[in-house]
Amino acid sequence: MLATGEHVAHDLTLNGPKGWTFDARLVEPDGDRSGLTVLLIGGGISNDLDWTVPGTIEVNETVMELTLDGTTHRDAPLIARALADKGHAVMHYSTIAKEDPKRELWPLEITPHQPTDLLLLQKAATDAIQAHPLTCDDQIVLLGHSMGAQRACAQAAEDPAITALVLMGPAQMSRTGPDDPGRNLNRVEASEKLAGLDTDRNGSVTGEEIPASMDFDQDGTLQAWEVSATLARKARREMKPGKGTDKHGIPFGEDTLKARPIPTLILYGNLDDAQGHHAPILQDLTKDGSLTMVEVRVLPGIGHQLSAERENRVGPISDMAIHQIVDWIQSQKTSTQP
Repeated sequence: MLATGEHVAHDLTLNGPKGWTFDARLVEPDGDRSGLTVLLIGGGISNDLDWTVPGTIEVNETVMELTLDGTTHRDAPLIARALADKGHAVMHYSTIAKEDPKRELWPLEITPHQPTDLLLLQKAATDAIQAHPLTCDDQIVLLGHSMGAQRACAQAAEDPAITALVLMGPAQMSRTGPDDPGRNLNRVEASEKLAGLDTDRNGSVTGEEIPASMDFDQDGTLQAWEVSATLARKARREMKPGKGTDKHGIPFGEDTLKARPIPTLILYGNLDDAQGHHAPILQDLTKDGSLTMVEVRVLPGIGHQLSAERENRVGPISDMAIHQIVDWIQSQKTSTQP
């Protein structure tokens, strides 16, 4: 048991893929409890306990900076503290096994796990929350990033213990065209169209260069994700109705959110060319009544990590994003109290 300021962190172990074990941490808030536990689910297929982004890495004897200022930052503790300050318990966990022979090579390399195995690992984390005497009676909120957000949706569709979702830069949320395997089918065409719209060749599409109704975030600058979303809207008109999964066998977010509607906050950054193209489609689905309990927000000046970014380098998760998350979860707590 470790003290984290006025809060207390309980270090746990989860059983996961290959029978390996994974570090987890349950943060117990000081003072009155809210009755909510928030499970943080990292993105991609690899994150350590704290969602660490190293300041630099060395590749072939070349030092590469990963963060804006070259220093290491850790997003999970920032989110956990902000939530614990409001009385919520928080669990976060590593997807890097203690037994992994490549453990010390992270972030350059680890033994990969399939997304379906990582879905089972997050369910093990949920089981641990329900078994722990501190949190066994709590309502559970899943907070997932990127591919972790897609997995959060998949679990919530089948697990009545999950009462709300917060999705950060979620991946595979909407189909971008027929036979979508779970990737942006329009990325190449969007990049070509964006370059063609840059008539003054200054490297950006602004002002009168932007076609009508394409600047979804209304910031005066066209991003590749906005062009991708426009192409996806057109392609979706020709799609046959029905459900499906991505190439990993995990359902698209739009289907799981329809299957079991629960309060859901979706946050994208307006610099997120990796997954931002889903935002306008999801907004369309909320407006036509297909997604009845979903709120989609596009936040200015941040990217896929919900942080400032420049030239593929990132900062820590922005205070703006944390405030949005905390305030929304507070509103859910208030709305569910008798």
